Amino acid sequence: MSIEQILDLEQLEVNIYRGTMWSPESGFLQRTFGGHVAGQSLVSAVRTVEREFEVHSLHGYFLRPGDATAPTVYIVERLRDGGSFATRRVNAIQHGETIFSMSASFQTDQSGIEHQDSVPSAPPPDDLPALTDTKAFDDAGFKQFEEWDVRIVPQEKLVRVPGKASQQQVWFRHKDPLPDDHVLHICALAYMSDLTLLGSAQVHHADERKHLQVASLDHAMWFMRQFRADEWLLYDQSSPSASGGRSLCQGKIFNQDGEMVAAVMQEGLTRYKRDYNP
Repeated sequence: MSIEQILDLEQLEVNIYRGTMWSPESGFLQRTFGGHVAGQSLVSAVRTVEREFEVHSLHGYFLRPGDATAPTVYIVERLRDGGSFATRRVNAIQHGETIFSMSASFQTDQSGIEHQDSVPSAPPPDDLPALTDTKAFDDAGFKQFEEWDVRIVPQEKLVRVPGKASQQQVWFRHKDPLPDDHVLHICALAYMSDLTLLGSAQVHHADERKHLQVASLDHAMWFMRQFRADEWLLYDQSSPSASGGRSLCQGKIFNQDGEMVAAVMQEGLTRYKRDYNP
């Protein structure tokens, strides 16, 4: 299923939409990928605002594991429609229960001060192996990302930043050209932003990964500048803290011109399984 199909929702009623499951017949996905439900939630919110409003932030909570073999219904609440800003709340429903809840804020085009952090040093993506070659994901789990070129910078090639506890860098892009629809590129980025971020908390715990129960708990994004998801994006990630079975992760996303296009924060579950005593 293409990213356009994943993000193309069916409207059931005013403010109510239904999203497709990734692969109902496959049987190998036990729960829905977090970016799948986050991306579809954002699409449903976008459908309820005027074209002059563009999303600038979203905040979501993963409340229950999603069923990968069932469609999801999205109910949008119109919290505010102002002259410059609009706000929406979306609840994603499966089997009568809310599995994900998100708030999204939209803004009309405006001008103001501008600055950004410098783009970090990173080896170019063409010098790195594709994720499918590194076996970072099993073959079945990676099938839903076959349209994406994902390349993780090896830890030995990472330029360390003093004081950062855990770092990771990832290049990614959609392999085929996407339509010139900026909203599609934003929603595609929301879809992919959840894929590798929690992994930044685990880079120094390789021996314990198989003993961890891992899941996204909450996810926040801010969109600063326009970009294309079918061109290389550098996802510079770090995890400033992990404790109590949870890890905090943060990411900055840059295009190849060095422009910071988005920022992400996430807290994820990284607790030991019950049968493991470290």
